[in-house]
Amino acid sequence: MVFILKRFKKALDDLKKGGVRVTRQRQVIIDILSSSPNHPSAYEIFLEARKIVPTISMSTVYYTLNLLKREGLVKEIGFYDKPNRYDGNVINHINLICINCGRIEDYMGDLPIEFDKIEEETGFKAHDMRFEYYGYCRECKQKRR
Repeated sequence: MVFILKRFKKALDDLKKGGVRVTRQRQVIIDILSSSPNHPSAYEIFLEARKIVPTISMSTVYYTLNLLKREGLVKEIGFYDKPNRYDGNVINHINLICINCGRIEDYMGDLPIEFDKIEEETGFKAHDMRFEYYGYCRECKQKRR
């Protein structure tokens, strides 16, 4: 989590140098993402942000999330049957997604195939990945017994 926080701080500096205003609302959204291991939805971010900035709007949250996605600071995890979630950890990793409660955890172990190996074998130059395992988190697994 410390690495993510440092990366966000550097990215904020880069955004400022590029002429992007880092408003109080944007700063709060960034703080929530950089400190949350929970992969929150836009609405969850909105509810947290309102505790600090009561006047923040949902459109500000969406606009800021889109800005952060464009800048490569967050990844959006899309679902067809539930709200999209946002991951402040953009280092390639595996997401462990509980099909019961919806919890998403990061698994930082070895990835199945490295980008260099893919390019070497196929000629395809990968620049990003999304890898997920679906199952039951520890708590939901215990409840099922």
